[in-house]
Amino acid sequence: MASWIGELKDRIKIYCNRCGRETNHLLQTSHRVDYTESQDGFLVLVEQVICRFFICAGCEEACIEECSTCPSWMTQDGREVYECRVIPERTERTVVVKHFKQLPDALDKIYRETIRAFNSGLYVLTAVGLRALIDGICADKIILGANLEQKINQLTGLLPPNIVDSLHSFRFMGNQAAHELRAPDVEDLRLAIEVSEDLLNYLYDLDYKAKLLPRRASPHRLNLDD
Repeated sequence: MASWIGELKDRIKIYCNRCGRETNHLLQTSHRVDYTESQDGFLVLVEQVICRFFICAGCEEACIEECSTCPSWMTQDGREVYECRVIPERTERTVVVKHFKQLPDALDKIYRETIRAFNSGLYVLTAVGLRALIDGICADKIILGANLEQKINQLTGLLPPNIVDSLHSFRFMGNQAAHELRAPDVEDLRLAIEVSEDLLNYLYDLDYKAKLLPRRASPHRLNLDD
């Protein structure tokens, strides 16, 4: 949600999901709805919503800008104040869900819910989700320990030491989020998600791809003469 002060423009610059960068968007049409209520026998305007249809000046992908205002939203010099949002949501700060072919359903569900929490701005839940994902991986790999710290230490047989050290950061994030209701830094969470995706790829997808390689490289597929 963004604020806009003054007259709405027919040409705006916003992030284009298809172009992957901020581009000029051109207004095609708009529709206004006035919401009123009865006060002392008179209809009084309480809210105005303007839906504006734009296309990107580059790729021509369409989007809708929904702008809301009400009579009390005015600056001291008499300019209107609008609260605007773009539909569909812009993806410049979102994380795209990755697909892991060999990931167990339970872990896949935790991973997807964690990404949805992050993209929704629910950063405490994101941190808790990352911690639950690591706990779930330990359970799936039958890694035993009295607590998550001990379980992570036992992953040294499966993972390089630097990745194991990174997983302890996840544990700290999750503990702070769960027990202190304190959200970690957004960029720290974004990096933690990237590390968790590398971890899932390392533990679940690389083995799957390695098994595919001999079949794809067979003499019949390569049409070798000798």
